[in-house]
Amino acid sequence: MLLNIQKIFANAEETKPAEPTETPEAAEQETPAEETEVAAESETATENGDAADSGQEEADGDAGEAVTEEEPVDEHDAEANNPSIFPVGEPMTGDFAKFFSGKTYLNQLVPRGGAVINMTFEPGCRSNWHIHHNGGQVLLVTGGAGWYQEEGKEPRPLRPGDIVRVPAEIKHWHGAAKDSWLSHLLVPIAVPGASNAFLEAVEDKDYDALPSAKEDGADDSLMSHLGAKLFGKS
Repeated sequence: MLLNIQKIFANAEETKPAEPTETPEAAEQETPAEETEVAAESETATENGDAADSGQEEADGDAGEAVTEEEPVDEHDAEANNPSIFPVGEPMTGDFAKFFSGKTYLNQLVPRGGAVINMTFEPGCRSNWHIHHNGGQVLLVTGGAGWYQEEGKEPRPLRPGDIVRVPAEIKHWHGAAKDSWLSHLLVPIAVPGASNAFLEAVEDKDYDALPSAKEDGADDSLMSHLGAKLFGKS
């Protein structure tokens, strides 16, 4: 009897339990679950990709609309083209307007205690030849590019930061370059008996022979010219 029991235990230790076998029905039930999970992930990735593409298209569309909405600046609009830090003021009218070949704008900055006037010229506009009797005048260029000339001398280019001291009794003219606005402060030297005498217009052939601002390499930036003066660069 003992020998038979030992044989039974020996057989039990040597015998390995049979591995469970999946039935075809169970395999068929698990496979659709895995496929469904993969399909769901694929659909989610596709939706995210479509959303990203849609967002990019909207951004590109908005950028395109922003560019097309920009309108060109009217070259005759004084405020839009103002080269100075001061407002252009009002167009010159009355008797003195006929002494300028083009439109000028005046803004009287200091109404009392000595006039300080911001004067703006549209491109191609210049004064007639004229003389300041007794008092003289000072011009402080604040923006743009232009010209100043005394009779018998070569025209002098005007750039931001330039100072022109106009002596009394000197025949001269000043104005904008043909392709640039010009703005300067006008400070008359007020003395008893001071007056202005406007004379003939500047000849078109003489004015047209002057270089344009682009040809002359003009930079109408005030800070650029002040920097050049401070650091000795031309």
